[in-house]
Amino acid sequence: MSERLNDLTRKLHQLGERLHKAQPESAGVISDGILHQLDQVIDLLREHSDAAYASGQDWLTDLFTHRPQLSPAVDRELLWYMGGDCLHFLSDEEIGLFQQLDELEAAAEASGEGFDREQVRKTLTTGQQFNA
Repeated sequence: MSERLNDLTRKLHQLGERLHKAQPESAGVISDGILHQLDQVIDLLREHSDAAYASGQDWLTDLFTHRPQLSPAVDRELLWYMGGDCLHFLSDEEIGLFQQLDELEAAAEASGEGFDREQVRKTLTTGQQFNA
């Protein structure tokens, strides 16, 4: 599995853990069905299924549309990774940040350098200067 796909499945798995942990206090909001659907998205990604991103987009869009109180639990980068309708839930500033991260990552990869996406993201969001 690619590093990017590993990161995506890790973030989805962490989201599932947060939702599962919050389920007892959120009766009626976090159903077993929601958690099962998330597990299915993760499985589809691991299987490299063509339906993985469409299923992920549908799941996240449903979550943000029908259960907005759960949106703070979602890592914003998941919306970027899934793309499509999920991008509607990102601000213009967030989209700009993720575009910049992708460009810096591509430049690092092209020059054979390592790239710590999380560290660069933290640097960019704190307003520090980043030298590629």
